[in-house]
Amino acid sequence: MDQNRADWAARLFLGAAAGAAVAGAAVGWYAAKVEPRQLAISRPELCRRPPVKTLFFSDVHFGPMYSPEFLEPLVDAINAEGPELVLFGGDFFAKFARDAHMLDFSWLAGQLQRIEAPLGKYAVWGNHDVRQGAAPFYRMLMEHGGFVPLWDKIVQPAPGITICGLAPYSDGRVLRDMPAEGWRVCLCHMPDKARYLDLSQVDVMLSGHSHAGQLQVPVLTKMILPPGGKMFPKGLYRLQPDRPAQLFVSRGIGMSGVPFRLLTPPELVVLD
Repeated sequence: MDQNRADWAARLFLGAAAGAAVAGAAVGWYAAKVEPRQLAISRPELCRRPPVKTLFFSDVHFGPMYSPEFLEPLVDAINAEGPELVLFGGDFFAKFARDAHMLDFSWLAGQLQRIEAPLGKYAVWGNHDVRQGAAPFYRMLMEHGGFVPLWDKIVQPAPGITICGLAPYSDGRVLRDMPAEGWRVCLCHMPDKARYLDLSQVDVMLSGHSHAGQLQVPVLTKMILPPGGKMFPKGLYRLQPDRPAQLFVSRGIGMSGVPFRLLTPPELVVLD
């Protein structure tokens, strides 16, 4: 009788271990091969709606973990939304020194040119776009792709619409020159900077950087969130109850650090 119980317990343990291994492999396959290709469309409800349909995306991180070939269907998805204004939140590159040889800059610029936005396309640098000598190549790529790169600069693509694009490590002083009226956007790669930026004359700050951790796992997610993206990891925030500014943090498109996405699908953000 005792031997039968021991044999039953051993079979139960081995069965459970095999099941756990199969389940783990399935989750790993899904996180590596399925979810990174499941592009989601988010439509946050802002306190002040934009006067024109605006699309925001961020953090494509083209390189070994997220192939540049995915840019073509990404552009198709952007155009399918029919935006009037397109904004990019930075981190086009992953690790520039490592990956530059595999990037066909002419082809990438041609794909970016295909993005249709009657009121213009604007971009800021992410932290990966200024490392390892990447900054001038990023500017060149964006300009050839029809984007206007903004480094602590304010532009007005149409009457009543103002965009301020901040450099990755800006102190934000340029925000003092934002107008008192109209629909006003701050493009800033790192969301945690919202804690100290003067957003009194901003309606919405758009950020990326955090990727929402890429993996939604209890305890682990908070540990792997990057500096500059720990306080506001994803979604919509009301920063101060007595001020209009809201913050939206995109989950991004590509991957960095680990080649997985779990419960954090890539995201296009539509504001209308």
